[in-house]
Amino acid sequence: MTSSSVRPAPPAQKGHVKDLRLDIQLLRAVAVALVVVYHLWPLRLPAGFIGVDVFFVISGFLITSHLLKQAEGPGGIKVFRFWANRALRLLPMACLVLLATIWAVIVWMPQSVWQSTLRNIVGSALYVQNWLLASDSVSYLARDEHPPITQHFWSLSVEEQFYIAWPILLLAATFVAVRIVGKKAESAARTRAIRRAIFGVMAAIALLSFALSLWLTSSQPDLAYFATTTRAWEFAGGGLMAFAALKSPVWFATQGGLVARSLLSWVAYITLAATALLLPASAPFPGTAALLPVLGTMLALWAGDSKKIYSPTVVARLRPVTYIGDISYGIYLWHWPLIVVAPFVLGGALTTVQKLVIGLIAIVLAGVSKVLVEDPIRFGSFWRSSVRRGFYPAAVGMLAVTLIATLSATMIERGGLAVAAVSAPSSSSVGEVLDGEAPLVPTLANRSTDRGNMYDCFDLDHTTPHVCEYGFTDAPVRIAITGDSHAAQFIPALTQIVEQNGWSLTTFVGVSCDAALDVEQCAGGADYASQLIAGDYDVVLTSAYRDSFTDPVDVGAYWKTLIDGGVNLLPIADVPLNPQASFDCIDASDGDPAAARQCVTPADVALNSVPDRVTSLADQFQIPFIDLTDEFCDDDVCRTVRDRTIIYQDSPTSHITATFGRLLAPRLDAEIRSAIGAR
Repeated sequence: MTSSSVRPAPPAQKGHVKDLRLDIQLLRAVAVALVVVYHLWPLRLPAGFIGVDVFFVISGFLITSHLLKQAEGPGGIKVFRFWANRALRLLPMACLVLLATIWAVIVWMPQSVWQSTLRNIVGSALYVQNWLLASDSVSYLARDEHPPITQHFWSLSVEEQFYIAWPILLLAATFVAVRIVGKKAESAARTRAIRRAIFGVMAAIALLSFALSLWLTSSQPDLAYFATTTRAWEFAGGGLMAFAALKSPVWFATQGGLVARSLLSWVAYITLAATALLLPASAPFPGTAALLPVLGTMLALWAGDSKKIYSPTVVARLRPVTYIGDISYGIYLWHWPLIVVAPFVLGGALTTVQKLVIGLIAIVLAGVSKVLVEDPIRFGSFWRSSVRRGFYPAAVGMLAVTLIATLSATMIERGGLAVAAVSAPSSSSVGEVLDGEAPLVPTLANRSTDRGNMYDCFDLDHTTPHVCEYGFTDAPVRIAITGDSHAAQFIPALTQIVEQNGWSLTTFVGVSCDAALDVEQCAGGADYASQLIAGDYDVVLTSAYRDSFTDPVDVGAYWKTLIDGGVNLLPIADVPLNPQASFDCIDASDGDPAAARQCVTPADVALNSVPDRVTSLADQFQIPFIDLTDEFCDDDVCRTVRDRTIIYQDSPTSHITATFGRLLAPRLDAEIRSAIGAR
C-alpha cells in the first residue's frame, strides 16, 4: 500500500499567526483527510495518496517564499538557522512516535516482523525510509514482507532531504547572482538578479525531475514512487508559485478578480477530489498522473483566499478545519501505526466503527502531543536561543530511537527478546516451554532472515556473472547446483555436505535462472549452460519454485541442452507450498512448540494447488530426481514445524529456513551418493 505525507501545520500560538493563510490550512486539512481515509478505506478513495503531492507543493511554496525573502535581505540565507528551525519543528514529534512504535511492535505484533520493522524504524529516524522502501520494492528477497509500520515516513524522509538540499541550492544561486551583478549593485538590480537565478534553478530542477519521473515511472514504477529525485519537481512547482505570489495581477483585488479567484479555487479542489476518487490505484504514479494534484494545488495557492462566501476557502474559517490543519503533522504521524497495530490488538479485521475510533484516537494523540511535545520544543526560548541548541532535541531523539531499535534488533538476533516474549506470563500457551521443552528454532523473530549462505552468491539483477565455489580444491567429487531461489535454499545443506565429505560445490543460482538459455548474464553469465557442460561435474542439481514465472517449455529446453551435453542432471522436487494461514498460525503460537506443531496445511493444498514442474519434467526426460516430500508431509497434511524446527522462512514463496535445510543434509547426501555411485 502506498502512503503519503503531510506538511507540519503553522504555529497556532499567540504571536505566531499573523502570516497564517487560511487557504493553506484548508489544503492541509483536505490533504491529511485524503490520506487517512485512503488508509482506512482504500477502496472508497483509491487515490487518496495524492495528499503527499499536495503537501510537497505546499512545502515548496512556503519554504521557497521564506528563503527567497532571506536571500533578498542583507543577511542572506541562514542555512544552519533554517535547518535548526526545521529540526525543532519536525524531529521531536517524529522520534516520540517512533519510540512508541517500537514499544507497540514488541508488545502487539508477531515476532516475524520485528527484525524488518526495527530496520525500517532506524531508516525512519535517519530519514532515509524512502530509499529503504525503494530498495525493498524492487528486492527479490523482500517480496513477501508486509508493508512496514513506518511506511508513512517515506514522504517525511523526502521532505527532510528537500529541506537539506533546497537552501543550499538557493544559496548557491544567490551567490552566483550577486557575483555577476557585483556587490555594489543597486538594491533593485541585486533583487532582480537573485530572483532570476533562483527561478532558473527551480525551473531547471522541475524540468529535469519531471523528465526523470516520466522515465522511471514507465521503467521502474516502484522506485519512481519513492525516489526523491522523481518528486523534486513537485517541490519546485510550489517554489515557482512563490514567484507568482510576488506579483499578483492587479485585477485580483477587483470585484471581478475575487469572483475569478473563487472559481479558480473551485476548479482546484474539484481537480483534487476527482483525482482522489477516480484515479485508479493501479495507475502509474507519479509520472503524468501526478500533474493533476500538483497543478490543482498550484492553482489553489495562486487563487488564494478570496474571502467570498461562495468560495470553497470559506470553510477554512471554521475552527475544526483550522484545528485539523494545525495538528495535521501529528495526525499523519500517529494514524498509520494505529492502523497497522489495531488488528493485532483487536484480533481481527477492523470494522467501520473501529476505523472511525482509530481516526479519532489519531486526532487526540496529535492534539495532546502538540501541546506536550511539539509546541514546547518548537517555541521554547532555550532551544531557540542559539542555532546549536536548536539541533539538540533532534539529535537526542534520533540517537535514542536508533540505539533502542539497534539494541533490540541485536537481542532479537541472539534470541533474547524472542525467548522473553515466549516466556511472558500473559501467554496462555507457554506451559510446555516453561516445563522444559526447548523453544522453536529459529526463533519466530529470526525465521524470516534464517537464510544461512543461500544468497551469498545469488544473481539478483542479471548484470554480472555470479559463480561461487565451496568446499575443497582437487576434490574427488565435484557437484554443482543451478536454478532460482528454490535451488539456493538447499545451499546451506549442500555446503555442510561438501565440508564433511571433502567434496566441492559450485553454485549457479539467481532470479529466474531455472532456464538461463535466453537470459544474458544469468548466474554464470551468457555461457551459463556451457559452463555446466564443460565443468565435468559428477552431478548437477537443479530445482525451481513450483510457481515460477519461467515458461516450462523454456525450462525443458534448458534441461535438454544440459542432458545432451552429457551433464548428470539430478533435479530436486520443489518443497510444498506454505500458505499465509500456516505462516500466521506459527506467529499465533507465541513460540510454543506444542502449539506450533498444530500448524499444518492439507497435503492437497500444499502439493496440488500449484503442481511441481520439476517432477513432471524429470518424468518427461526419464531421469531420476530427489523427492523430499515425505520430509514435510504425510498422506493428509504437510507440516510447518518438525519437532521444534520451523520449516519455512516466508509465505507464499515458501523458502525453507537454513536451520531446517541443514536437517535435510543426511538425506541429500545419500541421494547424491546414489546418483553418482560415490562410496
